[in-house]
Amino acid sequence: MEALGIKIQEVTIEAYKENMDDFNVGLFNTWQWISSLTNEYTKDIYFHILRNEEVVGKLCGLAINQGKRTGTHLYFNGGPDYKEWSPEVFKSTLLQVRDYAKSKGYARLHFRPYERKVHDLVEVKGFFHTRVPEYVVYYDEHQDRVKFSYGFKQNAKKARKAGAVYHTSKSPEILDKLFALLDNTRLTRKDKYGKDYDPMYLLNLDKDALTKLLDAGIGVMHYAEIDGVIHSVQFNLEYDGKIFGLLMGSDNEAYSKGIPSFIDMNISDKAMEEKAKYYNIGSVPLDEEGGKGLKKYKESQSGRETVRYGYYSYFLSYPHNLLNPFIKLSKKLPNNKFLKRIR
Repeated sequence: MEALGIKIQEVTIEAYKENMDDFNVGLFNTWQWISSLTNEYTKDIYFHILRNEEVVGKLCGLAINQGKRTGTHLYFNGGPDYKEWSPEVFKSTLLQVRDYAKSKGYARLHFRPYERKVHDLVEVKGFFHTRVPEYVVYYDEHQDRVKFSYGFKQNAKKARKAGAVYHTSKSPEILDKLFALLDNTRLTRKDKYGKDYDPMYLLNLDKDALTKLLDAGIGVMHYAEIDGVIHSVQFNLEYDGKIFGLLMGSDNEAYSKGIPSFIDMNISDKAMEEKAKYYNIGSVPLDEEGGKGLKKYKESQSGRETVRYGYYSYFLSYPHNLLNPFIKLSKKLPNNKFLKRIR
């Protein structure tokens, strides 16, 4: 089926790179992001979206082998992105990818919501959806400087008075420091809220992937030190005026001296000077896991709630489609550990 004249064409990474910026692709739909997350169980895959033989969109993702139990899945962290978006074209694209996946023997499709352009929810047969609010600083909404709350500015001022100095880096040494600080942040939040979490919250995100992102030019680390000691490191994706705060780790002194605010203020000041488009500070966890405080922090630096939708297929073919009733049940019993593994 080629509804609206839409079809997809698998292409090489070299073809995908051509004129990629003409399609205003989100950071998670760039070749730099996808190619950095490959490993021995995962391959990167690239598509052009065609309408009457003209390339009108781009989409790239990962084919991940989940083992015999659930098969090989196609994951798209962001996208598809188009020169001109319409709900009909978007819906047709998802259906075309579904038909492609069935023909190639893929078990399921996952279109994650990250950085997807903001549009109304689209109902697509055979897919269910999730709703994720992200907090985004849109720089075109500000003149000269981003508006920060009084408390945010006081925290950044406290860091400056303590002697904090801001830097950017792509060095392996700073990446090593980030991992140590990420673990401290995890333990701090676990002690405070009683909930553990994995800082590497995206599939295939690990130290090797972060190193590849730095080498590809899309990864940048921002950090602050006092008297030569690094107290906080943030890893961002940055490309074509778009910024996404991917990871942040801090020690206890950083929190007491307002260093995370100091780093974020410097990121936005630098971005405004360079006429960047936006800074996506990401989503937040549940309130009982510290979400309320993180939401307040993101809003205090002009992060505006921006709702995205993710789209997910059920299992596409036998025998994996025998698990589809459990996926449907998992939405009614979201805290069931067994059903979570299938969902």
